[in-house]
Amino acid sequence: MANLLSQGSTGPEVRTLQTELNRQAFPRPNLAVDGIFGPLTRNAVVAFQRQAGLTPDGIVGPQTRAALGMPAPGNPFTHAISLHFRSLTLTDVPFNTILSSTQAVYAQFGIRCDFGSGLSLGLTPAEAARFSQVDGQCKWNAAGEFLEVEELGGDIPSGGIGVFFVERFQQNLNGCGGHAPNRPACIVAKAGTNFCTAHEVCHILLTSGFAPVHIDVNTNLMHSVDLQRAAVPTLTQAQIDQVKRNPLCRRI
Repeated sequence: MANLLSQGSTGPEVRTLQTELNRQAFPRPNLAVDGIFGPLTRNAVVAFQRQAGLTPDGIVGPQTRAALGMPAPGNPFTHAISLHFRSLTLTDVPFNTILSSTQAVYAQFGIRCDFGSGLSLGLTPAEAARFSQVDGQCKWNAAGEFLEVEELGGDIPSGGIGVFFVERFQQNLNGCGGHAPNRPACIVAKAGTNFCTAHEVCHILLTSGFAPVHIDVNTNLMHSVDLQRAAVPTLTQAQIDQVKRNPLCRRI
């Protein structure tokens, strides 16, 4: 398949891959940046895929590219968003899988998804008991416990989007994109699927005025139900255009 890198591939794309593996994989593989995808490069790819919560098959496809910050040939990154994670609980899906899945969604539209920061919130016992369930209604202008959760962990850097992981909601939902004015943030329940964060972030980028809010097509990221998906969900052209108009999706 086009754009896949695997053992036996050669050329400048492999050199970029080796450079990124040397920079991002842990422990550092110290690969020779020679443009030859040999056994050592494959081993480093497998190690990175495990680190990123991806299938460790040694093949560099769209999800591995996105996790490494490598655009696909012919589809360069033109925009970027910055996500700042704040955790009140561990998620059912490993965090690295959530991040790489979110990156894969946006990379297909030339949008790089950057890890801005991450913080596990050290709540007091009283706070932990209070926010074990987030009560209230998910509304565009967050209020009550929704707003209180999004105020935990200090200010989100200007231009960034906050993502808060919580135990559960009072409502039967896995995420909420409502937030206070000028404080873009969303909340995701621990039971959310690997693409739930991408969905809630998209609500923020689409803004409250965009319609339709949800599209009940199984392949669309903005389906009203947090579906288990076998493939990376997509967006319509209207959704993509609206996302890229948002100042939080900065041009690079």
